[in-house]
Amino acid sequence: MRFVIKSVLSLGLVASLAFGAEVLAIVDGVEITTEVAPEDFSTLEKKDQKEIVKRLIQKRLASDYALSLELAESKEFKELLEHVMQMGMDKEEVESFSLVEILKNDAAMKGYTKEQLYSKKGLLAFDFLLNTKAKEFEADEESLRKYYESKKFIYDTPAMIELLTIVVSSEDLAQKIIDEVLGAKDRFEMFSSLAKEHSLAPSKNSHGYFGKLQIDELNEALKAPLENLKRNELTEKPIKTEFGYEIFYVLNDIPEFDSTFEQVRSKVKEAYVKEEIRNWAIAKIEELEQKAKIEYKIF
Repeated sequence: MRFVIKSVLSLGLVASLAFGAEVLAIVDGVEITTEVAPEDFSTLEKKDQKEIVKRLIQKRLASDYALSLELAESKEFKELLEHVMQMGMDKEEVESFSLVEILKNDAAMKGYTKEQLYSKKGLLAFDFLLNTKAKEFEADEESLRKYYESKKFIYDTPAMIELLTIVVSSEDLAQKIIDEVLGAKDRFEMFSSLAKEHSLAPSKNSHGYFGKLQIDELNEALKAPLENLKRNELTEKPIKTEFGYEIFYVLNDIPEFDSTFEQVRSKVKEAYVKEEIRNWAIAKIEELEQKAKIEYKIF
């Protein structure tokens, strides 16, 4: 199972590389500067800047925590770092995993400052930690079933219909198009061609693609002529709408799916584990914040 923590901390690293980096905060005696802030940081409103600095502090705490663990010295993590960084480090540098040694190689840095490289390394380690926890997480059957029942609507699919449409201003033209499509050997090809030729809708250049709609949510004008149509069928009479006279072609009819736990168990487990690990990550970061000595410098 691959677990990504972007909902908790962004793994991306913005290389601002501004000269004279400004100190934004000090965490346990270590400065956090604008080197790891977005490039437009100085132009943002104070409330947005403060939120960014808060996130940067959380990232630093998460980085420090993850890099203090044995997993940061594991072969698997070193190989992952090498792959992600794609910095052309030689084997000796990878095995020693010395940040100092890496930083000596300007070409390998590819523009990262020491602070930025540490952040990238640390956040990758935290992500690696969460992925490891997700793989090792034991989800009991009762918890999975309870989770499924609370989220059942996610796994059920209402009856839907996927449509193409042609909109014209004349009822006679609309009926002529319908008759032409009904008589065609390849209805889809004919409908697409006529959409491009005649339709007033912006979708004319994309085969007349209208989208997917839940049948139960169709308005009264559309529900009656559409709810019983199947794939490759079309409305045999023009439908008058506020846009003109419309013709609909059924690209796909999707039946209702009323799930059972057994049918979607693997998806339920994946979602449940992700949520549990995400909650653990949030709680761990909050714990680290409470223990850390944090000083904001720009507010």
